[in-house]
Amino acid sequence: MSVRKRYKVKPRFFIVIAVILCLLAAGAVLLLRGCGSQDTDSMEIDLLRTQRIQGEKMASAARRYISNKDLHYDGRYIEGGYPPDDIGVCTDVVWKAMEAVGVNVKDLVEEDIRENFEAYDDIISVQDPDIDFRLVPQLERFFERNAVVLTTDVDDILAWQPGDIVTFESSHVAVVSPLRNIWGRPYIIQHGKDPAGEEDRIYASDGMKISGHFRWNLASGKAIKANEKNTENEYIETENIETAD
Repeated sequence: MSVRKRYKVKPRFFIVIAVILCLLAAGAVLLLRGCGSQDTDSMEIDLLRTQRIQGEKMASAARRYISNKDLHYDGRYIEGGYPPDDIGVCTDVVWKAMEAVGVNVKDLVEEDIRENFEAYDDIISVQDPDIDFRLVPQLERFFERNAVVLTTDVDDILAWQPGDIVTFESSHVAVVSPLRNIWGRPYIIQHGKDPAGEEDRIYASDGMKISGHFRWNLASGKAIKANEKNTENEYIETENIETAD
């Protein structure tokens, strides 16, 4: 008669199995985290791409506006708000630029002042939708409240991107250009005098100091779509930032 040999499972067997299971679980967690990290990185890349496209569109629109040979500086009050194409001031460069990305500055400024007048009552006494969006103090306050507020240090070169808005002592405003000077500082697209121009004057020759630097807030939902058709081709000329003397 044969006797079957009985095997005993030693405790270390269960320890080994437990260790293997823990390693498998840890690997699964790391894999899931890695996928989540890739998704986050992808979202950040998409956001940066959308921001870049938005800025390029704004800078291109500002350029087109100031290139009008009939344009001359004239700050007269206009019934209805919008001046004719042949006259304008510095603030008109801004709303024209933002119009290119689907943002109606006049309506947004009017709404913000109406609903939050206490935020503006130190600079205006009575709201006037026909002029508020064309006055630098009101526009600067609007951006302080609704845009991304950035550094005013022009030597922080990477912080300045095409389409950014820059204000000077709350009395002048311009759009940042894709052009850079030999030190890497950006040109600005402006109309503070005739003729309007795209100039190497981030350090204004009249000594005006920068009082604000803003970028339109993508979180507001008032921005273009990153996958807008033909965007890359339409604005290919701004892909390579030029360097000027």
